[in-house]
Amino acid sequence: MKTSVIIPTFNRAATLPRAIHSLLRQRDAAELDILVIDDGSTDETPLLLADLMREHAEIRMLRQPNTGVAGARNAGLAHLLPETEFVTFLDSDDISPPGRFAADLPRLRAAPGVALSYGRMMLVDAIDPETLLPTSTAKRADIVGIHLSCAIFRRALVERIGSFDLTLRQAEDTDYLLRVFESGAEFIQTETLCVYYLRHPENMTRNTEEAIRYFALAVLKSIRRRRADPGIVLRKPDFALKSLVEIGYF
Repeated sequence: MKTSVIIPTFNRAATLPRAIHSLLRQRDAAELDILVIDDGSTDETPLLLADLMREHAEIRMLRQPNTGVAGARNAGLAHLLPETEFVTFLDSDDISPPGRFAADLPRLRAAPGVALSYGRMMLVDAIDPETLLPTSTAKRADIVGIHLSCAIFRRALVERIGSFDLTLRQAEDTDYLLRVFESGAEFIQTETLCVYYLRHPENMTRNTEEAIRYFALAVLKSIRRRRADPGIVLRKPDFALKSLVEIGYF
């Protein structure tokens, strides 16, 4: 059975190959299906992906007109393979650390009643292009954050949760995770480092005002759901309900 990794991308030809290769180096730990959603890129992304697919059978590409990251992730969920057992996500400018799948997949397989695992993330501002690790001088912050790449979901769970909210230009991932942790799904929180989140000038969250506004809206939606139905309980890992912008890293 496969582990599908959904990578939404838009004009990230400079960083996408690193993200993909950070997954390919972990093929000994997981039967990977790397599904890249090209969300209307106008750079070299399509040609780059065509070359990578010729070399690596694990990679698939779906091209579509630009819909935004929520729409791209929804397209990925709609095109899971029949043999997909687990699902996770990776942004095209981030890196999957070595050992990420070797650490958490066995724990999920050993506990059929657990719907997802959830680990840690590291914010960094520089990645070595050869080792795909933080450079020796990189700023780092190892945290339990709100990030899709920190989770590995059973397929049945993502099918139950449904789509990403297209009305959210940012924090659609926060909204999705809050819905997951409102669902009563059993989870295990691990100490696994699941993603190197690369901070750079083109991060969407650099638009601080917009990032905080949409994050607040995602949290408000959760509060409203729980007020409307007191039976909904938010059982989540030990992350604080604050955006990365509010936390103030880097």
